[in-house]
Amino acid sequence: MEALIKKIQKLSKGYEVYFVGGFVRDLLTKRPHTDIDLSVAKHALKYSKMLAKAFGVKVIVIDAEHGTYRLYLANSTVRQIDISLLDGDNILEDLKKRDFTVNAFAIDINRLAVLSNLIYADKKALKDLRAKVLKPVSKESFKQDPLRMLRAFRFCAELGWTISPQTLKQIKKSAPLIKNCAGERIKAELFRVLDAPFCALLIKLMDKTGILGAILPETIKMKKAAKKFYYHKGGLFEHSFESFEAVESILSNLKKYFPQNLDDLKKHFEDNLRFSEFVTRAGLLKLAALFHDNAKPETAKRVSGKIRFLKHDELGAAKVEKIFEKLKLGTKDVDLIKKLISNHMRPSNLSKSRMITKRAKMKFFREIGDETPEQIILSMADWHSYRGLNTHSPQTLKNQEKEVKVMMASYYEIKNQKPLIKLIDGHIIMKKFKLKPGPWIGDLLKLVVEKQKQGKIKDEKGALKLVDLKLTPILKKYNIASL
Repeated sequence: MEALIKKIQKLSKGYEVYFVGGFVRDLLTKRPHTDIDLSVAKHALKYSKMLAKAFGVKVIVIDAEHGTYRLYLANSTVRQIDISLLDGDNILEDLKKRDFTVNAFAIDINRLAVLSNLIYADKKALKDLRAKVLKPVSKESFKQDPLRMLRAFRFCAELGWTISPQTLKQIKKSAPLIKNCAGERIKAELFRVLDAPFCALLIKLMDKTGILGAILPETIKMKKAAKKFYYHKGGLFEHSFESFEAVESILSNLKKYFPQNLDDLKKHFEDNLRFSEFVTRAGLLKLAALFHDNAKPETAKRVSGKIRFLKHDELGAAKVEKIFEKLKLGTKDVDLIKKLISNHMRPSNLSKSRMITKRAKMKFFREIGDETPEQIILSMADWHSYRGLNTHSPQTLKNQEKEVKVMMASYYEIKNQKPLIKLIDGHIIMKKFKLKPGPWIGDLLKLVVEKQKQGKIKDEKGALKLVDLKLTPILKKYNIASL
């Protein structure tokens, strides 16, 4: 870090540059630095290109109109350097337009060694910093950029700080303004909140201030759903939020619930490369929990004297794209939430049998695939939300948890097995049974692999015997006359 700063200082000769924002905040609170924030008085793009050339990286344009750029560093403890053009005639004017007092600090790039050279917009900023409390720099702060309201919750999630009561009142008053922000910006801040291990309290606070309803209006509809249809006194939203809390609790206590699969699950939830920026498996799972029953109001129907929500899982999944339309989620992000919601009843339905057959488990694992851990945890969380009620006996809840734990263990037992030896292939089947190429060959091979995984066939002879047995019904499926 010291060598990097010295290099930046040397390269900055001839420019009026300041260390600002989060970098100075973290410096004052002695937090590790992952980003460096710089403000330059003039020629921000020229300065950014000069730094980029020196570090052998490219300049990423964040906001050309306002002169905001980013450099991503490789092989460094510092992840990125953010460069912005001063917003005003001088650094003090710039600081007065920043979001929170704890971020409105600056130090001349050549005077970093002496913290008494600190420049700040508000005399109370240092007091706020020591108290770890968030307050806007000005009354106009949220009007200037409504995203700052959501950013306040993100800072709480990442730093463990608090929002002052007066600031919460301002957020509640200004909450509708966040609808004017770009969806991509909202998504980034929201998922950084969701990625925190214990964000449920913040989500509840976001709900109370109106921010949650402003960015996810479906939560307002859930609250308005007739409460008489649900076990929880607070109705659908209370159950959904308790499921959200339960997911968070399970994810934070994987060792307690799944001790034998702890390493596998940690590795699984760290694998987030397929999703869009800032989006994680944990965040998507939490959102799926919050909206897993979103279609219950539309599907509530009295059948034989009891309220039923037939196909609420299917309809709920179909609504996902509309619910998250504002957030501009990636296709793979949306697909995961849809899959979790459309299948959230399956683990419970399987566990009710008390003795899940190997075949049933294999079918479930095959159809859910890599998202099996999330699906099992969602089911467990759904049931955990009923713990404080008298709707299910303690033994029923205990049995359900036991069965889904067994499912998780089975999933990883199978997943971690050595690859199966190929007993036969499509060419062998076509030659042996005089068949032409087609999807029926794939169906027959799937059957062979399934029985092989179950340990019912172990060689080519057994595989061909199975194909012979299943050939007629498979061909019939494709309207092909049997041999």
